Amino acid sequence: MRTQKVLAVAVFVSLFSMLGGLVSAHHSTAGYDKAKTVPLKGTVSEWIWRNPHCILVWDVKDANGKVQRWYGEMQSPISNTGMGLNRNSFKPGDELIVTVNPGANGQALVLTIADGQGKMILERGRFAEDGAGGNR
Repeated sequence: MRTQKVLAVAVFVSLFSMLGGLVSAHHSTAGYDKAKTVPLKGTVSEWIWRNPHCILVWDVKDANGKVQRWYGEMQSPISNTGMGLNRNSFKPGDELIVTVNPGANGQALVLTIADGQGKMILERGRFAEDGAGGNR
């Protein structure tokens, strides 16, 4: 009986240790170029409000007028709510200036979001102090 309990505890500890590494890897920002910050002015295509991370999708025109779609990873819905954002904060067609750390996979880590005129909505993961965007 005691051997079974020890074995069960050992299995639990082993699984917990393995899964702990997966959770840590999930939250890694190693895929993003933190040495490079890029401001991208474009138009919202979609605002995906879901766990584990919300995704902002927007279209940016390059110098030749070709549209490039960007996918920006943000915080979880609960964290975004705490920063004043909600599922209706961004709508298709909204013009935004999104500053990102670009990723090698075509996705980006969102650092700041401003409206089309440059008024800050979200600063480096914090809701802008002046209240812009929270009631959007």
